[in-house]
Amino acid sequence: MSSDHFARPEPPKRLIQILDPSHPLCREDIMWVLHYVQKKVASKDPALLELSKPRLLQTFNSYCEAAMLLLGSKAPFYADNDKIRACLLDVLHGLVDINPSS
Repeated sequence: MSSDHFARPEPPKRLIQILDPSHPLCREDIMWVLHYVQKKVASKDPALLELSKPRLLQTFNSYCEAAMLLLGSKAPFYADNDKIRACLLDVLHGLVDINPSS
C-alpha cells in the first residue's frame, strides 16, 4: 500500500495557523488539535490505515506527550512552544498534508 493511496484533505486553516512557528500557542490551540485527531480516529479516517504499526505507536506516544504537557503546564506555553508544536506535528503525521513554514 502506498502512502498516496488515499488523498489527504487540505488541512483546516486553524490547523495551519496553530502550526505556524510564529503563532504563540495557547491551551485552546492544543486542545483543538488533540480533538481534531480524536475525531479522525473516531471516524476511522482512511489515512490511519496507511500508517504502519510503529508509526501508529509513535503517533500515540506524541499524542500522550502533548496531552501531558498540556495538563502539566501551569504557565503559558511560550517556553514549551517548540516542544508542543513538534508533538502536534508528529501526531498529525500522515493524517493531513502539512508543510510548516520554517
